Amino acid sequence: MSEYYCHSCALGQSLYQPVEPDKLNLTASQYQLNKFVKHTTPTSLAGTVSVFDDPGYDKYKLFTVNTSGSGSVERDDQGRTNIVWYAGEDIGITFVNGHFLTTGDTVKVVLHNNELKIHSFPVDSFKYEQKKCKACGRDIIY
Repeated sequence: MSEYYCHSCALGQSLYQPVEPDKLNLTASQYQLNKFVKHTTPTSLAGTVSVFDDPGYDKYKLFTVNTSGSGSVERDDQGRTNIVWYAGEDIGITFVNGHFLTTGDTVKVVLHNNELKIHSFPVDSFKYEQKKCKACGRDIIY
């Protein structure tokens, strides 16, 4: 079962480290470049594709940094750590096989601990719910 942590407790327990903005290159590997294109200017809408409204690299990087710097943390059953941050405005849309599904107002960062795979994408906050931080009991969104 997944465990959920507020930002402060996740940092205090070394579950993850925020990215360093000046060292972050989200197109450093082919994998990341493919993810950047998929989530900003996709060449295909096959399957499920979440796309940021602003296709610029600077905005994409800003969302990744903001999420890493203040988001809530999930540790799933496989030991993966994901981070989500509520942006407070529509920042993207999700398609399923080319058909509009929903808008997105939340950013999800995955593979944060791999500098050649870290990437982010917009999701809709309706997928998330209020949780309690496992460490301190504080209310968080995840």
